Amino acid sequence: MARRGELICLAPGLLGPVPATLADALPSAGPFPVLEALLGRAGRRPAARADGEGLLCALAEPPPSVGALLALGFGVEGERVCYRAAPTHLRPDRDRLLLFAGDALNPSADEAAQIARDFNRLFSEDGLELQAEDGKWLLIADAAPGPDLPPLSAVAGRYLDTVIPNEAAARPWRKLLNEVQMFLHDHPVNAARQASGELPVNGLWFWGGGRRNDLGVDLSIRRIHGHDPLVRGLTRGSSGVEHAPSLPAPRSLAESGAAVFVWPDAERALLGGDAEAWLGALQRFEHEYAGILRDVVFQYGGRVELRTGNGWTHLIGPGDRWRFWRRPRSLRDWLVVE
Repeated sequence: MARRGELICLAPGLLGPVPATLADALPSAGPFPVLEALLGRAGRRPAARADGEGLLCALAEPPPSVGALLALGFGVEGERVCYRAAPTHLRPDRDRLLLFAGDALNPSADEAAQIARDFNRLFSEDGLELQAEDGKWLLIADAAPGPDLPPLSAVAGRYLDTVIPNEAAARPWRKLLNEVQMFLHDHPVNAARQASGELPVNGLWFWGGGRRNDLGVDLSIRRIHGHDPLVRGLTRGSSGVEHAPSLPAPRSLAESGAAVFVWPDAERALLGGDAEAWLGALQRFEHEYAGILRDVVFQYGGRVELRTGNGWTHLIGPGDRWRFWRRPRSLRDWLVVE
């Protein structure tokens, strides 16, 4: 998969898909000369659409469940089934509920700890436990409540009744989601959030179930860079793979073997429907990371593979520096717009 001297950059949401109104707002956030130059020189190939979790799990063979990865990142042991969890805001729209998620909704560490503690008091007899750490949430269950629910990326911004499966096997999930809504309705954390003008956390979403002890990860890379607990889980579940939160200098990346960099900022903004945060994320990528990718390739002879989950993979190698005839195109031209 990866080759010596190659950096695989996982940047879900960097190039969409986004609505046309958001794509049209790019000039207010630009310019993006380095990223546009890289994309203009790169080759590209079709790829399956995927969210950030899908891109990360696809590095391993076989692809692990995100619940098992997060359990490993949290240091959870045992045979219980683990699910990713996320705080949500459910907003009435006539007789339906719209589901919202994202960074703007994340409770503080103290708020998350209080919600988890009270959840565990209420649901422990049902064989359920909630953990929260570093802005990530994990549901641990004695037994699976039913078939996996869709991932958060597939439900954020949609009506709740359209994303919960209708089959009888999903009834325990629907029951749990309803009980969680009632539990959070008048929770002290939400009373304080509303008093300070913040959105209440009035729901939780669960997905990506798996057992920690079933996790066997085989990776063909040497290092993964990133802060996400899923990244920690992926490295802990494989042998000989190092985890480093930050990126080293471009020369080191180009000369020290195959590595992966995970950058979730754009996707997190899109999950919350936050246009300003997404534009800000693109600015940060341009100023903090695009230059590193450029130098890895054009200054030190490495390779970069940019995977954004929008249906295309961009491949940039040392020979691409000579493609002078390729004039840089606007970043908007590289976006998948829906």
